[in-house]
Amino acid sequence: MTYKTIDSLPDLNATQMRLAQNLAFAPLSMPSPIADWDLHAYFMDFSARTPGDDVFAFSATAGSVYDIHSRSARDPSMIKVYDRLGNAIAAEYDLEIHGDHGAFMSDFIAPYSGIYYVSAGWVQTAESPNVTLSIFADENPVADVPNVIKGTAGNDSSIYLTYLNDHVNGGAGTDTVRAIAPLSAFSMVLDDGIITLTERSGYKNVDVLRNIEVLQFSDTRIDMAYVGLSQALYVSYFGRAADVNGLKSFQAQLTALGAPAGVGEFSARYATDAAVKSLIDSFGTSSESHALYSGDNKTFVKAVFFNLLNRVPGQAGLDFWSGAIDSGALTRANASLSIMAGALANSSTQGREDAALVRTKIDVASNFTFALETENASAAYNGAEAAAVARTLLRSLTADTDILAFQASVKLAIGKLPPVPRSALEHLADLPQAGSDVPPVLLTGSDSAHPAALLG
Repeated sequence: MTYKTIDSLPDLNATQMRLAQNLAFAPLSMPSPIADWDLHAYFMDFSARTPGDDVFAFSATAGSVYDIHSRSARDPSMIKVYDRLGNAIAAEYDLEIHGDHGAFMSDFIAPYSGIYYVSAGWVQTAESPNVTLSIFADENPVADVPNVIKGTAGNDSSIYLTYLNDHVNGGAGTDTVRAIAPLSAFSMVLDDGIITLTERSGYKNVDVLRNIEVLQFSDTRIDMAYVGLSQALYVSYFGRAADVNGLKSFQAQLTALGAPAGVGEFSARYATDAAVKSLIDSFGTSSESHALYSGDNKTFVKAVFFNLLNRVPGQAGLDFWSGAIDSGALTRANASLSIMAGALANSSTQGREDAALVRTKIDVASNFTFALETENASAAYNGAEAAAVARTLLRSLTADTDILAFQASVKLAIGKLPPVPRSALEHLADLPQAGSDVPPVLLTGSDSAHPAALLG
């Protein structure tokens, strides 16, 4: 079995592996009523430990399934599993919903037989230094058979998730999936239009949703309409993901405008729709966008390419885009979105790679915003330091990034957000309103999908 490493996480060093304490498995004394566990390894300590002294070694069998539970005085930072060479291969930041200061990694499938390492991520306090680490093994896993749910050709307002692994396809119309649990009970990942909901509990199911427009949890509703376009605006102009309230605000505005959902179609309406122009200008002329993109027009275009595509433009692309701005055919305010639209429409080899990267950035930005809600971290995503964390995350992406595997990095980034003062209130979208110190430039039209636009 092949497996991927998580390159965004640091590897274990030789000393950590050499000093790792071995965990030995023993048969369970009685069958588990909630899982098909066969073996159990357990560690407990009531004394203060040296920071970083949370790495253990264990032997696993290829194909067997392992559930790992870490508990400390405060919520563990992250459970991480490493291969025999010290490469990170699995990570779980999700905390249990029971409030017991524990973290749970469920359904880790060993890709080979041999030694693995696990970092418990404990956070001790002087008052309560006690920590535990448990690993449960299912040596004879039964393949999960998904529970297939198909929507009708119309609007399905109540597709309920079950206790099984549901594979839902809403089909045509506006379809709503409902869960009896709160949003915080799930980890939510969007990947190329497919939503994966993973329950946080140690006995979690994984639900895969296609063609679903609304998710209704017991405590909140998530509307998927315009999620991609809203995130495209934030990525284009700020190089980061939207905050929770900002995403909802712009979804509402785009819905009220009856805007097209595609980046190219939306950017093209800049010339003919005053409301669309005002919304795009509110991004493009904002102080945050000015700070990201400055200098003369060629410097400006290079900065946009670096932010969106992680590369400098070829000479033809640089001349095309800077020339369009120089001539007044394209405003700086609409340039970032136009360049993104051009990347998504370009069918050249470079264009296809650029388009894959842009789509990946939009999906990961969406997952970052969703995780702000599921991790109860909305208030922490505020200010320049938090924005820098999100920009660094998106700049680490490539066209080949595995979005599901990258979710561990998303949650690690959220864990790096600055702490919120106790008196801080949930922040609102920090995007400046339309109106700027930069005078508007008349747009006469520019073909963002021109073949020369992204050459080189």
